[in-house]
Formats: sequence, C-alpha cells, structure tokens
Amino acid sequence: MRSKEYWEQRAGAYRDTMATPYHRNRLRMVEALLAGARLDGAAVDFGCGDGIMSERILDLGGSVIAIDIDRSMVHATQERLSRFGGGWQVLQGTETALAPIATASQDLVLALNVLAYMGAEEGERFYAETSRILKPGGHLVVTHSNELFDMFTLNKKTVEFYRNNFSDFVDNGEVSALLTHPDKPDRASFPTRENPLAYGARLKRFSLFEERQEFAILHPRPPLLMPGFNPDDLAAREMEDTIGWAEDVRWKLMFMCSVFGARFVKG
Repeated sequence: MRSKEYWEQRAGAYRDTMATPYHRNRLRMVEALLAGARLDGAAVDFGCGDGIMSERILDLGGSVIAIDIDRSMVHATQERLSRFGGGWQVLQGTETALAPIATASQDLVLALNVLAYMGAEEGERFYAETSRILKPGGHLVVTHSNELFDMFTLNKKTVEFYRNNFSDFVDNGEVSALLTHPDKPDRASFPTRENPLAYGARLKRFSLFEERQEFAILHPRPPLLMPGFNPDDLAAREMEDTIGWAEDVRWKLMFMCSVFGARFVKG
C-alpha cells in the first residue's frame, strides 16, 4: 500500500491523538535532536501534520515549506500559520512535492512520524531529494519506527525479525518454537521499519551523515507481558522520558523503545 492510500484510511484517527502522552513523549525526543540544527533558516516540514513544527520555525524567524499528503492536515497547517504575514507555503503532496525546491537551498528538513508510512521506493526518492535540496552543513531530522524493538517484544514481530535478518542462520520454525505466542499480535504494523544500528550507514550513500540518535515510547516490559496493554489507546499511556538516561544503560533504549529519531548533516 502506498502512503497516500494508507493516510486516506488513517488521517482522521491520527489527528485525534495529537495531544496524547504518546506525542508529547515523541516531541521531547525531537527537541533533543533539534538542539544541533538551525531553526531560523530555510526549512521543509515534510509530513507537517497540523503544522506545530512549522509554526515554531516561523516564530524563530525562519521560513518554511510545509508538505502533507492529507488535505485536512494541509488546512489545519494553513490555519495555524495564517497569523504570519509571509515566509511560509503549505503544499498537499508526497515526496514528489520536493522536486521543485531549488538545489542546496534549505538549512533543515524535518520528517517527523512520516517515513514509516512510506514504501521503499517513496523513501528512496525522499532521501535523494532531501540530499539535493539541503545546503552543505544543513540537517535532516527524522523520527522512525524502530525495527530493533521487535527483538524485545517476543511475539510475532520477533519471528519476523529473525526471518528478515537471520534467515541464513536460523530456521523460522525454530524461533517460533521458542515463543509462547508466535502468532500475536494480529494487527497491522507500519509499512517501513528501520534498524537504528544500520540506518546511519544506509543514508551515507545520500551524503547524509548521522550525528545523533534518541529514542522514545519506552515499554518497560514486552507488550504481551503488560496486562491490559492496548497499543492503540495512546491517551491512556504515560511515557517515561528517555532523554538523559545514564550512558551505561542507554543501549537498552535501542530495544525497549518502539520509536527512534536521528539527526543527519549534509556532507
């Protein structure tokens, strides 16, 4: 399923969760990543949602091109930014909307909570276009679905992780036999998930070099061991802040958090 079709089904539900603890926790991670990026220059807010980050860029004196695939999100962003006299543009579109933007013209590209919904070809085009439009020394800040979290869940996703990454060494049936619930959960996941251990290496071929990673949406236990856990009830879930964890235990976040973020610099 392409991202357009996915968002036609999901946009309404997503809008209803924007003020939940889930998104507040994710935004704290984003704040840590933005600490090393320029916010008062020229920026692209790709997958802008309701425009909260675009508004911040304008408040700080920057300019922004905000892009979202969903018409209702575009309207929400336009309404949010209407108090500014200029310096902003809101477009409805996908990664193809980046094509008209001038080469080496942007100081910052944001892609927050959007890349996981894109297919492989869409993602490749996004990274290529982002590399093209960023100035040398400009930054890409992303959040993504964490594939390594599947190692921690001890469920169907763990089986899929072994199948996708270790099929040459481990038979899938052998892994299933080790788990009590190898067929759960029975729910759709993001079209694209990234391994934070490999993500930086993958983006090097686009001349994007990773400077920092952070993690969010900590699960204290595997979901099947959390009584009453409902992954879709984002409003009822309090999230522990993961910024500032001690260095000797930060490695655990790479497996216990379902979301990660990264900041890249254009080489």
